[in-house]
Amino acid sequence: MSRMQDDEAVIDEWIKGGKDAFVFYREPGESVCHGIRAARSSLQSFEGIPPLNGKTGFVFAPFRFGEGHPLWLLPLEEEIEAGISRAVCSDEVEAPAPMPFCGQLEEQPSKGYREAFRVFSGALRAGDFQKLVFSRACTDAFPHGFSWARAFTAACRRYVHSYVYLFHTPQTGFWLGATPEILLAGGKGDYRTVALAGTQFLKEGKLAGPWSEKNIREQAFVTEYIGGCLRERDIRFTVEGPYTATAGELAHLKTDIRFRLSSAEALGGLLQALHPTPAVCGLPKEEAFRFILSHEGYDRGYYAGFLGRWEPEGKTALYVNLRCMQCGEGAEKIRLYAGGGILPASVCEEEWMETERKLQIMKYVISKGGTDVFG
Repeated sequence: MSRMQDDEAVIDEWIKGGKDAFVFYREPGESVCHGIRAARSSLQSFEGIPPLNGKTGFVFAPFRFGEGHPLWLLPLEEEIEAGISRAVCSDEVEAPAPMPFCGQLEEQPSKGYREAFRVFSGALRAGDFQKLVFSRACTDAFPHGFSWARAFTAACRRYVHSYVYLFHTPQTGFWLGATPEILLAGGKGDYRTVALAGTQFLKEGKLAGPWSEKNIREQAFVTEYIGGCLRERDIRFTVEGPYTATAGELAHLKTDIRFRLSSAEALGGLLQALHPTPAVCGLPKEEAFRFILSHEGYDRGYYAGFLGRWEPEGKTALYVNLRCMQCGEGAEKIRLYAGGGILPASVCEEEWMETERKLQIMKYVISKGGTDVFG
């Protein structure tokens, strides 16, 4: 049963509980957040997507299954709604004042990044792939008086049209993110997904220029792949786009794809076909997936996985886990993730700077989690 509470107070209360698993999430555009809490003993884990059939709950899934990264399912034991501090559901908040840089941008790629980029770029130029997604991680320190509740609220306020979440289990530690990308959402037979790719950084809330051919091609690859997945299952669909969609300081090319499913039992199979999408992996997908695991140089964990409410007979809303950060139990620093799609013509320094600026999104949220966040 749901009940309304103040957001930061109840988040702090649940964090102090320590041993429980919980999630707070805010759907795009909403003025309330939702909380789900489950006892540690009722938390379920699976080594793949098929076991989800016939189950309901909140799902937190990795980029790759195995290696200590199972899919977690929080049963809907306790649910609440919490009002978000200082109403955030307004168009004015979506284009706030320019985000201050939180620390100096590293303009030159690291040696490790250059070496890995050279391998990725070489495979693309050889024609082995149409597209690859190359990501990296970095660490940041906790500011004085850091509060996960304040950081979550700050993300809700800044990123009105993104899906914002704070997830915790004793096994995963804390994960917090703000993602603009739907993986699979809908109910009662009507569903939708999106093809989201290409990135521009806004200047005073507007595009700096027209979309480049690289961004247009990158986004088209994702649209074509999703369409192929649906056609293979004889699922009719409609397409709207591509169009420009904003998420805080960033803009992306987005296509909406809508379809009907005659049976909720087909949902799990479609989810398995979609994940990971070319937006976080590449094309051809299976080959790109294996290439990333062999050459990216680190473990993505739950970055580029998916999460959200899973109710095949009710409302399902799953999102790709982008713009996120994590902190394991007892860890002293926060780990942040960022990536981008690369094509044969991509330039190392440009891709590095794109990830640098994407990392600023979570660094900003971290800074706002410190003492006197709204002072």
